[in-house]
Parts: sequence; structure tokens; C-alpha cells
Amino acid sequence: MTPAPWTGPPWGRGRSTWIVVPATFLALVTILGCAAVSAWQASARSFDAVAALLLLLAPTGLVLAVRGGRAAALAASVSVIGPVSYLALGYGPGPAMVPLGFVVVALGATRRRALSWGSGTVGALAVGALAVRPDGLNGIYATLTITGLAAAMLLGEGARGRGERLQALRAARASREESAVVAERLRIARELHDVLAHSLSGITVQAGVGLHLMDREPGAARRALVEIRDASRDALDEVRDVLGVLRADGGPDDQAPKSPAGGLVRLVDRARADGLTVRAEGLETPVPPLVAPVLHRTLQEALTNVRRHAPGASVQVRLDGGRPVVLEVNDDGPPVSMLVEGYGLRGMRERAAAVGGALLVEPGPDGFRVRLEIPVVDS
Repeated sequence: MTPAPWTGPPWGRGRSTWIVVPATFLALVTILGCAAVSAWQASARSFDAVAALLLLLAPTGLVLAVRGGRAAALAASVSVIGPVSYLALGYGPGPAMVPLGFVVVALGATRRRALSWGSGTVGALAVGALAVRPDGLNGIYATLTITGLAAAMLLGEGARGRGERLQALRAARASREESAVVAERLRIARELHDVLAHSLSGITVQAGVGLHLMDREPGAARRALVEIRDASRDALDEVRDVLGVLRADGGPDDQAPKSPAGGLVRLVDRARADGLTVRAEGLETPVPPLVAPVLHRTLQEALTNVRRHAPGASVQVRLDGGRPVVLEVNDDGPPVSMLVEGYGLRGMRERAAAVGGALLVEPGPDGFRVRLEIPVVDS
């Protein structure tokens, strides 16, 4: 995901109304301070309306700097012109250059780097030029002012870097959230695929049996309808469990069968009812809760594939609940010349990898083999 261009801190473009209050306070402090210095310093020019007007330019520039856009260039200009002109006319210096320092920081924080460094540098050079005049600024005042402007430029640069880091963090968090959403969608799609493919394949088989035996053996047809009813009910329950995550917080473990061992046995019983010959051993073996749903879905998909691609085959299912847990499903169906891995096998591999396991799929001359191996770490 490509992050949006950074436009400054959250108080930047379109949110600058709040800055009017601190800018007004800054203007008031600056005017009162400079007026007091002018009155105290006998050699200074008398403070008048022109002085007040010049001192108001830099606080106004602070508002424009925070607003951003084209106003930032105007902010940099008036913030330098106002206090420098004030000092050049011979008024008592006082805190005349303080608002310019705030403007320099604000321009840096809003990524107006050239304007920040430019206004700060021009202001410092102007103060230095005024200090070398015979009747110019006091050397200590000039040194402190230049040092303050240099510090303001560095603060603006730091604020800009911090803003960019925050923007990068927000972009990374948004990317992680988007990846989590995509992963959750894939998980739900995988669960629905397994549930529907398994259930519909069984329903199709039973429906065919019922249609074939409806006239000759009504009892067998009735049993087929009962199997269809049960398979449909179980499928609806599983679909509700899978889609329940859309309405509540839940993870993959929430979709695990309520009774893992019983779920494996029911899968085998359903496959036998669909006409498959299945020999099973070890299905009642207790397994860790994290492993149970992976075993359930893997066996479900393996039996579904047998129904689809080798309906007359015999199947042998073996579960070993040791360390590691191993599930093997072998059938003696027709040989497979080339394996095409679809959504079902891909979903089986993804589930196995999610718990640190491995899935082996081996088509061969004697049938088809699925082996799931999951390591178990003792807690």
C-alpha cells in the first residue's frame, strides 16, 4: 500500500484556527516587551504605531505558516521583513526577533524546509549586519538572537523528521491492518470452500442414490434423504461458525470442531454413508486443541477429493497422536499422471504451515496418499 504524502502535523492544513490564540498572545508579549525596552533605552526611537505594525507581521506570519500552502512563502517573507525593519529603524530591540523563531520552527515542522532555513538564515544575517553598524545592535543581543534562530532551524528540522517517522509508522500500521484483513478474508474463503465442497459432494452422491432407488427401494431412498438432511444441517452449522467471525471477534480456533475426535469419526461415517469403503484407526486419539481443526479440515478435504476423483476407491485413514501428530489418508484409486493443485490442496498446505507442520501429497501407481505431520511442543 502506498502511503499518502505527508502534509505536516495534524494541526496543519485546514486546522490552523487554534493558532490564532497563541499567535495573539505572542504578539501582545512582543509589543509590550519592545515598548518597555524602547521607553527604558534613551537612545532608542520612541515606540509608535509603525513599530506596533511591524511587530505584528511575524505573529501573523506564524498563522500563515501553520496554514501551509502558498501562504507559507508569504509567512516567511513578512516574518523576516517585520522584525528586521523594526530593528533597522532604531527602535528598542527587546523580543522583536522571537516571533521569527516560532515561524522558523513552524515552517520546518510542516516540511517547508527551504523556507524554514531561508528565513532563519536571512534573519540571522540581517541581525549580524545591524550589529556591525556604529550605532547598531548590542553584540550580546546579536549573538543571542543568531544563536536562537539557529536553534529554531534545528528544532524545525527535528520536528519535520519526527513527523515523517510518525507518518511512516501510521503507513506501516495501515499496511499491517490491510494485510490482516486480506488474510482473514482468505481464511474465511478457505473454510467456506472446505465446508461447501465436502457437504455438497456428499449431498450430490446421496441425491443420486435416492433418485436411483426411489422406485425400487423406497427405504434406501429414504435413508439417502435423511443423509442429505443431516449433511445440510451440519453444513449450515459450520457455515454459521465460519461467518460468525464477521460479527464478533474471533480467530481461527473459534472455527474448530466442538469435539475434535468425534468430528473425525463423523467425517468417516459420512464418507461410508456416501458409498466409500473406509478403514480407520486412531481417530479417537486425543490431540492438542491447536492441531484438531487442521486435522479435521485435512481429512475432510482428502475424503472430498476421493469422492470426486476416485468414487469407487477404498480409503485407509490412520491418526497417530504422538510427537509429531501424523494423519495419513491413502486410497487405491486410479493412478494420477499429473497433479493439479487447486484451492483444496492449497488450503491444506496453508493450514499445515500455520501450525508449523508439513503436508505431503503423493500421487502414484497404487493410488493417492496424503500425509500431514504436525510437530507438538510440550508446554
